[in-house]
Amino acid sequence: MNKPLAPILLTLLLAACIPTPGPRAPAGAPGVPPFPDARFALYLDPEALRQDLPTLPLPAAEAVRERLPGFPLLFAFLGTAPSEGYGVRLGKAVREGGALKVEVRTWGPAGPQGKVRYTYPLDLRPLTDLPPFPFELVFHTPEGRVLHRRERVRPPVATSGKAEEVGDPYGVVARWEEVYRDGPYLGRNLVRLHEEAFAVFYTPEGEGSRFYLDLPPWLLRGQETPLCALTDRPPEDLARKARGSLLGQVLTLKEVFVPLNQRHGLVERPLPPDRVPERAYVACLYGAEAPRPEALGPLVLDLYPARLVRREPQSVEVLRAEAGPTELVFQVRLHPLPLGDVPLDLYTLDPPRLPGGERVVAFPYHGFDRDPTQPRYALSLHEGPGGFFLWILQPEVHTFTLFARLTLCQKAEGKALSPLNPPPGATCPSLPLVQASYTHRGLLGPGAPLALRLQFRSPEGWRSEPFVVTVP
Repeated sequence: MNKPLAPILLTLLLAACIPTPGPRAPAGAPGVPPFPDARFALYLDPEALRQDLPTLPLPAAEAVRERLPGFPLLFAFLGTAPSEGYGVRLGKAVREGGALKVEVRTWGPAGPQGKVRYTYPLDLRPLTDLPPFPFELVFHTPEGRVLHRRERVRPPVATSGKAEEVGDPYGVVARWEEVYRDGPYLGRNLVRLHEEAFAVFYTPEGEGSRFYLDLPPWLLRGQETPLCALTDRPPEDLARKARGSLLGQVLTLKEVFVPLNQRHGLVERPLPPDRVPERAYVACLYGAEAPRPEALGPLVLDLYPARLVRREPQSVEVLRAEAGPTELVFQVRLHPLPLGDVPLDLYTLDPPRLPGGERVVAFPYHGFDRDPTQPRYALSLHEGPGGFFLWILQPEVHTFTLFARLTLCQKAEGKALSPLNPPPGATCPSLPLVQASYTHRGLLGPGAPLALRLQFRSPEGWRSEPFVVTVP
């Protein structure tokens, strides 16, 4: 087999790929749907944009850096287009009650384009008039079709300040306060219940369970990300009994302290899966500034209703699988949150045969024109024990965006084929991974469109259920 070329070669082809920020639509240009890697967002501050830029294609990210107009920043990215002639433009932004509605105009070429040349149509502009937090954000076409909807937009949590300032003061539906005396000092607890709700996953592990979730971006503050744990204690009970030195005895689920996303430390006592309730709270803890020398710094607990969802260990959940003209795009979730690097392979089940006898199969990789180092994980194609794999390196989350292209395997038989690890005698060229002129239709010719039945597998036991993607 021809092994995939080094990722650095992808950067040599960037000059042929054009970022196209904010052009105006030609008269009569037809509207087009966004491509699978499209992005519509509102960035409230530079840090939010900085965290998100690595998830964009490199030319698009560079175009954003070159023309930053200010914050808050509206952003529309149509996705990776296969030719020139595509565009996107932000229209009017209107406040309607507790929502911000943004009109987006998209367009594409009137007919087929003969030459493949990747473009990255985008537009961005500052916004000054925001609704009160939290609010709903809706991007829509002039005809009213919703392109993207995000509920409960709010700024990131504050990790320092007074009790009323730290944590998450938005979307509070109830609150409890308790003032207590600890020796010569006065203390104060503030517990807030929010309308925002989370799904928390758990898997059986030994005699207990592992609990985890991907915290939303507004809760992530780097080294200052708050401690979050699960609890089934009533909010008023937490307000009355919480003390800094006793949190492990008070902030409990079924009398067990259950910190979320615990990666390496030992949990004091295991919580068997059959004792896990269906509902609880995600509790995130903050310490506030002491109001005066004779007082203790207040403890602030933000509570979010949580639904506890059981998953099988080493399962790969495919949340999204779409095909654009140049790539397949996957969003996958691993259960549980991995403790180390994960090798993944993508198998094509019952691979279609073209008239010339070649089998159509899919390659997994980190994406063309994309940074393999993503926020909170990295991707790498390299060899390891048992073969060649797409590696998820140093994951701090359990949800990942992966990409794939197609190739044609010759002399390949079998019900499940991997172009990374083909059977003896088969050849599966890897050149499509670095081609700046690749399209599925260009590879398949009259064989397109077709449906591929795929499955993620790993030599370490991770596995998805089979799923189907239709390639245009």
